[in-house]
Amino acid sequence: MNDQNAKIGKFVSALLCASIAYSAPALAADKDKAVSTPPAIYTDLVACRNITEAEQRLACFDDKVAALESAQTNNQVVIADREQVREARRGLFGLSLPRIRLFDGDGDKEGQVDQIEGKIASARTSRGGKWIIKLEDGAVWQQTDSPRSTSRKPKAGDSIAIKRGSLGSFIASVNDGRKFKVKRIVN
Repeated sequence: MNDQNAKIGKFVSALLCASIAYSAPALAADKDKAVSTPPAIYTDLVACRNITEAEQRLACFDDKVAALESAQTNNQVVIADREQVREARRGLFGLSLPRIRLFDGDGDKEGQVDQIEGKIASARTSRGGKWIIKLEDGAVWQQTDSPRSTSRKPKAGDSIAIKRGSLGSFIASVNDGRKFKVKRIVN
């Protein structure tokens, strides 16, 4: 029985280290509030630790782990480690999102994304002469300041760095050249 309890302990420890996001319908229900508590499927699993009788505790863990595995398989719960969350933050850099602890950083200063770097997949100008730049990762950014603020024409293959500016703005620089303001757009 000790071997089973050790396995359960390792599983619960790993699960505690993981970030658990809830499904899209829950997100749509309340966009303005941060997730303040883990999903019930997780808290039910953790509650199994409070059962003192070993066989009942093991039965509880078996039942709740099966429910969690089923929810994860059916995409009702998403389990992600810190690196996956950091990668998602990088991919969402520049977009306005509802407040979700998963993307707010949750005190994880190391995971905060303040700048991204990449390669330009394509660049074109809008009717107003402002640049619309698509990165290799699919993110699209549009220049917001004067078209004259760019010193050279961005083109496919150029390197680009985009960092947070003041008051929610973003600043881009192509090939370490002159900086210009941009905003992330969704196509």
